[in-house]
Amino acid sequence: MPACKKTSAPSTPEPDLSITPEQWERIFSLAEEGQTLRQISTQAGMPAWEQMRHSLRTSQALATRYARARVLAAEAFEDRLLQEVQSISGDDTAAMRLRIETLKWIMSKRAPSRYGEKAAAEATVEPAAQADGRPRTIRRVIVDPVGKGK
Repeated sequence: MPACKKTSAPSTPEPDLSITPEQWERIFSLAEEGQTLRQISTQAGMPAWEQMRHSLRTSQALATRYARARVLAAEAFEDRLLQEVQSISGDDTAAMRLRIETLKWIMSKRAPSRYGEKAAAEATVEPAAQADGRPRTIRRVIVDPVGKGK
């Protein structure tokens, strides 16, 4: 009988400890303002995008805080939308409409329960026949294939 190999239990990877708590506070603050992890990673003194994503995947506590920051980001977009609406001038309405519609779309994607499209009511289609099998309506269409009726 072959010898059994000992296998270790799969371990849960630890979050990247090279990201300091101060950096995480800054990351969450910027995320609450609506910035993405990629945008944050381009700023001086911030960790790489891959490092932040790895840490968020491996730490439930960090992931929960980041999710909360994303919810708060929707409120930041709402504030920005209101500022845009208040600054509309009559001479550049098309550009303002595009900016507002874009912000609304982003908000509906980031917070669909709050800003998403409401479920459309299902259309009711009347059956083609009555309960006794007779058609509901009878239509007669007369077609003049030669076109002499004109």
